[in-house]
Amino acid sequence: MLSGGLRTKGLKKQSQENQPLITVVTVVRDGEKTLEETILSVVNQTYRNVEYILVDGASTDGTLDVIKKYEDRIDYWISEPDKGIYDAMNKGIDLAAGEWINFMNSGDGFYKITTIKNIFDKTSYSNYDIIYGDASWIINNGIYIIKASPLEVLKKHMIFVHQSSFVRSNLIKIMKFDGTYRICGDYNFFYKCFLNNIKFIYISAVIAKYEAENGVSTNYKIREYEIARVHDINKKFIWKMKFAFFYSFYLFKHMLKMILPQEFVKNIKKRNMDKLIYNKKGNLNKVT
Repeated sequence: MLSGGLRTKGLKKQSQENQPLITVVTVVRDGEKTLEETILSVVNQTYRNVEYILVDGASTDGTLDVIKKYEDRIDYWISEPDKGIYDAMNKGIDLAAGEWINFMNSGDGFYKITTIKNIFDKTSYSNYDIIYGDASWIINNGIYIIKASPLEVLKKHMIFVHQSSFVRSNLIKIMKFDGTYRICGDYNFFYKCFLNNIKFIYISAVIAKYEAENGVSTNYKIREYEIARVHDINKKFIWKMKFAFFYSFYLFKHMLKMILPQEFVKNIKKRNMDKLIYNKKGNLNKVT
């Protein structure tokens, strides 16, 4: 494994008072032509407490030359083979020291150099775990602002690009991305968060510039298949949880029968039935 950056020189950033450390992770493989623009959009951010991590999948072109060109502005980078984009993203999660994590793919970038500053400089998100916003999409050489959909739509499909989101690191370090997906590992993560009542907050701001024309993520057949798989797996998981709950209740009920004297159980049942009769008939006599 090859590695470098400021951390290898003993320089490691941390959160400051009223200025949380924001980690930006870029995963790349053979991105010589697109990586520099992404790096510049991160290292030129006006927010003062940004940690930048690059995870390279053992590129065979000039990607490492681009990375080394900006090594004094990158906190840490590694280059080694991986098992796909979500495996590489999980490596970035493990390396992150920030309170919040953003994933900015090679070829994409922040909408403005003030983007992170505008989001975090004067606002606390202590009650939330996921921040998301809008994106500027480049399609057929045209630039379009794509608004994030309402949160409820997450039941059906992805409502924002992951480049336009920030996730609490203590959350994503536990859940991580499922590497068995090719392009919907991010949707699977956010959908599970939604089902588990993780707190989302939408901010009306364009966060990322996103190249929407190229890459495997534009393969809609794969996307439709994997979205259906996300729903199917999580539906089965929910029913398993429901079954586990009711089965546990059933076991607990029968365990009480074995532990408690039967006469005591009968008295409880009788008392409950008496109360039921009392409530239905409106009998004002004292129930014993």
